Amino acid sequence: MLNRKEDVIVVGTGMAGLCASLAALERGARVITLEKGNRFGGSMALSGGSIWTFKDMELVKKYIPSGNPLIQNMVICGLNSGHDWLEKHGVSLEPKCDMEEGHGRKAEPSEMTSTLLERIRTLGGQLCLETALADLVYEGGKVRGVVVVGPEEEIVIRCDAIILATGGFQGNAELVTRYVSPNVSHMYVRSNPWSTGDAFLSATRIGAAVTPGLNCFYGHALAAPPVSFDETEFLEMSQKYGPISVAINLNGSRFTDESAGSGEEVLNIAVAHQPKATAFYVLDDCLMETAAPQDPFPRLTIECVQSHGGTVLESDTLDGLCQLMGKHGVHGHRALMTIKKFNADIQNGRTNQLYPERLKHHFPIINPPFTAVPVRSGITFSNGGLDVDTAMRVMRRSTSVSTIPTTIRDKADEKSNFIPGLYAAGCDIGNISHGGYMGGLASALITGRIAGQSAADLALSKNYESSGNSV
Repeated sequence: MLNRKEDVIVVGTGMAGLCASLAALERGARVITLEKGNRFGGSMALSGGSIWTFKDMELVKKYIPSGNPLIQNMVICGLNSGHDWLEKHGVSLEPKCDMEEGHGRKAEPSEMTSTLLERIRTLGGQLCLETALADLVYEGGKVRGVVVVGPEEEIVIRCDAIILATGGFQGNAELVTRYVSPNVSHMYVRSNPWSTGDAFLSATRIGAAVTPGLNCFYGHALAAPPVSFDETEFLEMSQKYGPISVAINLNGSRFTDESAGSGEEVLNIAVAHQPKATAFYVLDDCLMETAAPQDPFPRLTIECVQSHGGTVLESDTLDGLCQLMGKHGVHGHRALMTIKKFNADIQNGRTNQLYPERLKHHFPIINPPFTAVPVRSGITFSNGGLDVDTAMRVMRRSTSVSTIPTTIRDKADEKSNFIPGLYAAGCDIGNISHGGYMGGLASALITGRIAGQSAADLALSKNYESSGNSV
């Protein structure tokens, strides 16, 4: 069955892959969807199910100024119709929720996964588990199929169009070390375990262009070992109150503006670059009850860490807390001096003298008891990836000119081209979140739909021409 030619092959069954498959089937294409893992749903199945993004492009420019505004705007403008499309196919969504800077609707991840799978099967799509992408079939300057490794053998499947939606490269230690952080052995993979850069590696081998932002990623810091949890508890173990805390590294120093960004994502990236990708989030009693941007109940989150065997340090004095931190690898005396200086600058109105700066959440650590939670950086998906146009066609590096902003070039020299037959969506493409976060499921929904429609249109136009009916 796998050896016959298909119109469209989709690689990956997370949000982007399932939406791409369904959109291509709607167009009338024959579609086969391949999943490397032993279950469908990718990281979508592990998410909170919130399909949200920012309300407008002004907020995107504020928090993610380095992304691709064309694709970011497509996500902003396409969200409402994307919600309607999911509902049309039977996905149950909660009513629209307006957040402070964003909006969206929520689905139950397992229900959404099963509904999309059922719709794909109903429309004639094929779905294959434990079938991994090994390489692309590249002939005559075009992509004409894939080499996949199944449970028993290596198989070539030919097609007219391929959509890469494998979920990024966060599971590939070599790529994370190369682009993100040398501390990969101390980082959590906060996603499914199968997103190991198969799309990125196979596409770049045939000359695909890549975006900036390969050093950026989305994720959250999670409670550090010896805490015990599994992939179904990523949300509970995420320490999203970091932006209101004082974050201290093992050297006993603050290392970034904890409050930067719209949530904890920017802080989490900074943690990845600290020794052992580790930090301590320090709070006082008042902050335990203060709503953080993404965590309204820090005390409940920290109690959850304790119930799972995690380390939570508590003391009635800052000196006592820093001594406890010293027993867990922190330079305790320097940590005490760091927190005292932070408090003094905040209390005396010298926030402009804080180093690193602290633009928001000017809360001193002064109300006992004091708490410190050791955390490690968690990577949910890589931000940089394959470069695509607005039809989700993967761009070709060799026929494109430099896109570095400071490059001096004549407008007449500007050119770009795509690799025929190759599309990408979701976390396999870059330039969307790019160091911030504008909603992983929303981005996957919008780019997946577009990729599916574009790939199907290409495949069906080829079929039309080959039937002898071309004009």
